[in-house]
Amino acid sequence: MEIGLSVFMLLLLLDFFAGEFRKPHALSMNELGVNLMSTAIALTVRVIPFAAIMFVLVNYLPALKGVLADSNVWVVFLFVLLVDDYANYWLHRYAHKVPWLWQLHKPHHIPTRMNVLMGVRENLFYYFLLPVNIMAPLLVFMGAEEAGAIMLALKLTVVYLQHASFRWDLWLRRTRLGCLVLNGLENMFALQDFHHVHHGIGRYGNASSNYGNVLNIWDKLHGTSSGHPHRPQDAYGLPVGVKVESWSVQLFWPVLREKEKKRVTAKPLRPSSTAELAEARAVIYTAEGIAVAVR
Repeated sequence: MEIGLSVFMLLLLLDFFAGEFRKPHALSMNELGVNLMSTAIALTVRVIPFAAIMFVLVNYLPALKGVLADSNVWVVFLFVLLVDDYANYWLHRYAHKVPWLWQLHKPHHIPTRMNVLMGVRENLFYYFLLPVNIMAPLLVFMGAEEAGAIMLALKLTVVYLQHASFRWDLWLRRTRLGCLVLNGLENMFALQDFHHVHHGIGRYGNASSNYGNVLNIWDKLHGTSSGHPHRPQDAYGLPVGVKVESWSVQLFWPVLREKEKKRVTAKPLRPSSTAELAEARAVIYTAEGIAVAVR
């Protein structure tokens, strides 16, 4: 957890000194405001599924308590990482295809600015679907807390690296050694360039690809990888014309919804009287043959 927090603070400082928060609308409610509120939700709401699953385990599956306590930490870590990440891949992929899931995941794609604060920006109810919130209480109850902590540290580190505005990957690629290291890491991990494609709009963006959370091997396996352009994205956010809901609806749909505007029904045209037509400056005939006087 300390590793993830350290990476978060470092990247936040890089984004700050790179001028990310001085750009247009960067401090608006729809950008920074929702990012901060979602972060607060992420830190608090996870206790609900954790407590609920622990209750079930303690009362109905007590035989599972401590069964992994003597297992090899790294074997358990690798197994848990693969299971969690593969489940997350499919959740993320379906969140772009199933309408109600998309409504929960959409807040993550609304920002027009990438920065480390949007890494956990999601609708409140999306957090209840995340595989890690199911894995965490299981691992604690089964005595594999250390493996779970390592997995969470890696997960948070990669997520924060992905969403940073400062293109640390392109900066590293200025040297031969940096290219060599990143080429190796990008063969397995979904790092900044890979994930920015998923958020990008323009020449190098493609939101219907690069769904991997920590690993990019699932995208390669299922043909959803757009690869690594190694270029800055033209823009981020939703395509022009896609509705952007208010901050409250973004975070709390379907409990909160946009108010539907009342439709004003036009009164049907009535035919003008003979006297009105006689005094009219002009007469308009509708497609139905109704004569309407223009005064």
